Amino acid sequence: MQIKAFGILGAVLLILSGGLVACGTPPGPSIEAEEVWARPAITMKESDASSGEGMGPMPGTGAVFMRLRNVGGEPDRLTGGQTDVAEVVEIHETVMEGDVMKMRMLPEGLAVPAKGEVLLKPGGYHVMLIGIKRDLVVGDTFALDLELEKSGTITIQPEIREP
Repeated sequence: MQIKAFGILGAVLLILSGGLVACGTPPGPSIEAEEVWARPAITMKESDASSGEGMGPMPGTGAVFMRLRNVGGEPDRLTGGQTDVAEVVEIHETVMEGDVMKMRMLPEGLAVPAKGEVLLKPGGYHVMLIGIKRDLVVGDTFALDLELEKSGTITIQPEIREP
């Protein structure tokens, strides 16, 4: 009788523990954005007339930084975004080419590995805001929809702050 009770109890515990393991990691990607912030930016800046490049004001740009964590079991990819504060949202990286630091768009987006993370930070990967429509002032926030290949759209609220 006592052996039978332990056998039933063992079977129940085995079933429950199997269920908990199955619930531990979502089967698809599961993206979380943490430590989200953006640099201050102005809507327009004057072009450098002394270099002969451009005439008059040029659209302002801004950058958003964060940690993207994927707690799911499949990789995903950050492909772009949308916001009311900029005309265009692109995924960029900063690279050194010779002695010159340049930003370049990542046309394929940015991979976020399964059960991993990607850091978007100054001097590295970032979300580029092109054609700023309003000044981004320290202390303000704005809505930014991030577009992911598999997870769809997630909305974040970057806070404007100094680096």
